[in-house]
Amino acid sequence: MSSAATLVRPQAWSVDLFKAFWGKRRPGQPVSVDSIVTPDIVGCWPRPIGIVRGAVPYGRVIQAVLAVSDDFTLTVPEHAATGEFTFVHWHATGTLDGTRLDFHGCDRIRQQPDGRVSENYIFCDHPYFERVADWLAHNS
Repeated sequence: MSSAATLVRPQAWSVDLFKAFWGKRRPGQPVSVDSIVTPDIVGCWPRPIGIVRGAVPYGRVIQAVLAVSDDFTLTVPEHAATGEFTFVHWHATGTLDGTRLDFHGCDRIRQQPDGRVSENYIFCDHPYFERVADWLAHNS
């Protein structure tokens, strides 16, 4: 019974957790999503990143999103939920190569009954994600 006490319990994903994570700066800080995603999560990121499968590769993309701009943040002007799906309209800001970033996107998040995320489709056509893909290619 003591070994059960040492297990890390999954954390339920929520819009508030999303807001808190993306709303603060954390340059160089490692990112771990293991407690809020399923081990087999599927992330469908904007091209050229594409489909990413598994908690470690998914967390690596999030790390890259944050690494490309030291002051990258998201705010959530609106969201909606139905059944196992939550839709989050987000507004991104930051700086890239001395140029101010300001763009919008939407995540479609599927949650399992335990609250962990098993699927995330990220909809956005901003060229920022090309830079994220470049960072991933050069920092693997």
